[in-house]
Amino acid sequence: MPVYPHDSHPRFALGGNTITGYASPSRGADEAALFRIDLPAGGGLPRHHHDHLDVFALAEGEGEFFLGEETFQLSTGDSVIVPTGEWHHFVAGPGGAAIIVTMLAGTKLIREDGSETVPPWVS
Repeated sequence: MPVYPHDSHPRFALGGNTITGYASPSRGADEAALFRIDLPAGGGLPRHHHDHLDVFALAEGEGEFFLGEETFQLSTGDSVIVPTGEWHHFVAGPGGAAIIVTMLAGTKLIREDGSETVPPWVS
């Protein structure tokens, strides 16, 4: 089915965040993944990198984005293109934040401890 009602999207918990999967291979999008991450006030994503390009837009809120050795203040509507293999993480501001992310289907999440996984929201 090419159309998915709002209440049919799978949701995942990750470190106090809620991830809503919009598109992935398991839902018929063979080449791409699209998902939303809702972060509570002061919540964040751990430092990590990917084996493919990562693109996201801040849909709501504000926060600090760390890319390599640089730090950027982001607010609603800002977007970021994260190069393959670049370490990055995000910390939501005092009102929380929501980001919309797209990447190639099957993109690996690589953590600081060297562990790798393909999360269910991109597989």
